[in-house]
Amino acid sequence: MREIQRLDMAGRLRLAEARVAELEAKLSEATQLDGLTGLPNQHRFTDRLHQALIQAQRQGCAVGVFVLDLDRFKRVNELLGHSGGDDVLCQVARRLESTLRQGDTLACMGGDRFLILLPELKDSYSATKVGQKLLEAFRSPFRAGGRGLQVSASLGICVHPDDGMDASTLQAHAESAMYRAKERGGNRMECFTSTLNAVSLERQELEQCLRDALANGELQMYYQPQFHMDGRLAGAEALIRWNHPLLGAVPPVKFIPLAEENRLILPIGEWALRESCKQMAKWQALAPSPLLLAVNVSALQFANGDWDACVVRALVESGLKPESLELELTESLVMRQGREDILPLHRLREIGTRIAIDDFGTGYSSLGYLQRLPITTLKIDQSFTAALLAEKPDISSEHIVRAVIQLAHNLNLQVVAEGVETEGQRDMLELLGCDVLQGFLLGRPLPADAFESLLESMAAKAFLEGDRPLGDEVTAPLPVRRGVDRKSKTRTA
Repeated sequence: MREIQRLDMAGRLRLAEARVAELEAKLSEATQLDGLTGLPNQHRFTDRLHQALIQAQRQGCAVGVFVLDLDRFKRVNELLGHSGGDDVLCQVARRLESTLRQGDTLACMGGDRFLILLPELKDSYSATKVGQKLLEAFRSPFRAGGRGLQVSASLGICVHPDDGMDASTLQAHAESAMYRAKERGGNRMECFTSTLNAVSLERQELEQCLRDALANGELQMYYQPQFHMDGRLAGAEALIRWNHPLLGAVPPVKFIPLAEENRLILPIGEWALRESCKQMAKWQALAPSPLLLAVNVSALQFANGDWDACVVRALVESGLKPESLELELTESLVMRQGREDILPLHRLREIGTRIAIDDFGTGYSSLGYLQRLPITTLKIDQSFTAALLAEKPDISSEHIVRAVIQLAHNLNLQVVAEGVETEGQRDMLELLGCDVLQGFLLGRPLPADAFESLLESMAAKAFLEGDRPLGDEVTAPLPVRRGVDRKSKTRTA
């Protein structure tokens, strides 16, 4: 009997050991796969690349390493939401797999970036032929959310041994080539060169500098004034500027996309909101009438679960009234949000915060979202302002701007025109019934101290000229036709 029990116990132990081994194998497999697409992840890709390089040294063959990144994929997430974006990513993975050989490796780095390993290549030309097939896989539209969607990609290529001898160098060089493809408009492939390597190093250094910029106090808020049509100061749009001690002034078009790509826009955006709210609260005490602060909200901030709580905290800490804050969201960002996604907008609107649609008219949506979202303001894109006085009727935007203003007023929305740079544009916008102007004609973005000086000088000028008591609203000093004092201003991204 005891002998039988010992045998049963040994059997159970062997069964338990086998199950443990099976679980360990499954766990090891899971840690080397991307959770969404089921493709190998970075760890497994690197392991296979090491093996391919060892084999290449023995056989004297080439090895191709590709980095593929989808172009402007954040717009897909904006259009379809994250679940729709995930669906597209899985479709991309399956389509790319179908173009590769059995021994090739397609891996997902997370997000919308993929790695491709081509072992045992004859030469570099073989790699470019495969690269062309990968790009051709994007010609047919993808289907998600009940609609067809055209997606393109940027592909960077490097080949061992010409472009590098080890795994990390090859991947870095392929990434450099991919960024060059993006800089040239995307939907293309680029092969690595030494020049691309220098560009990659510069990009990495810029990213590290940006990570330190907030802590080092290198970021600064500028404020571009906005004016009512009769010349009264309406408020200002808050804009971030970066002054590096060695690099000097870094253009927003260079560091904002980098901040969004690396999610640095989240801490930077929160700092900008708190800083500008605090500044505007101070100016409200100086201004004869309430001013409006416009602050841009990025797609990442909008997608972050507690961004409305960040807004409330900034208002409470600064003492700024909610009705003095206007949050600007791009049309492409809000037009395809689901019901749950826009709840933060409704909560903020309920406490009095204003909501503006920036760059209105440049998206691809129906106008139905204007009724379901708690919008208070439409901002006419500067491209329409610039084309207002075009000589050719088929180029002029007059009819579009007129329709936008009429639509907005019918919905009880305020209209702000961006990019006003000439008196002719200003006069036309007045004729069409625009409410607020923003443009270089009357005001460039100013640091806080300069904006405060402008505010004080305008109030003093109105008082000294005896046009109004000092407690009345501030009016722009530039004279305009028909004896009306008026000012306009431009927006700098």
